[in-house]
Amino acid sequence: MTISTRIFSFVALLLGLACNSLQAQTVVITNPSVPTESFSAKELLDVYTLNKAHWENGSRITVFDLKSGKVKETFYDHLGISEQELQRIWLRKQFTGKARPPRSMSNEDDVVRMVESTPGGIGYVSERAVAGKKNVRIVARIK
Repeated sequence: MTISTRIFSFVALLLGLACNSLQAQTVVITNPSVPTESFSAKELLDVYTLNKAHWENGSRITVFDLKSGKVKETFYDHLGISEQELQRIWLRKQFTGKARPPRSMSNEDDVVRMVESTPGGIGYVSERAVAGKKNVRIVARIK
């Protein structure tokens, strides 16, 4: 193996690792209309358990969720709640008329598109899904 081949292989390895780490990070995104610029896990839990229905400026919160996948697992782990427990909370709030469950999206591109186009929208995706997007704001990073 020549030195140039070794250097090329090393650079390719570094680029691969960088791409994998970018894909692995889960981010919480909001529509630019949302007045809050960062969120703690507790604040996100309040939003995703539907305990908080309006932003500080009085606008309605619209929550978007993923149907499945590693990004969803990472996000729920960050919140410290299981999918089943969160679904029970959503059903209870729906049956009592207090709130509607989040809209469940099939893929990350749909989440990004819905958050972009919905004032007050919030969702979570991999960082890769928002690369180059200007109509959403990253408000939390989850490793």
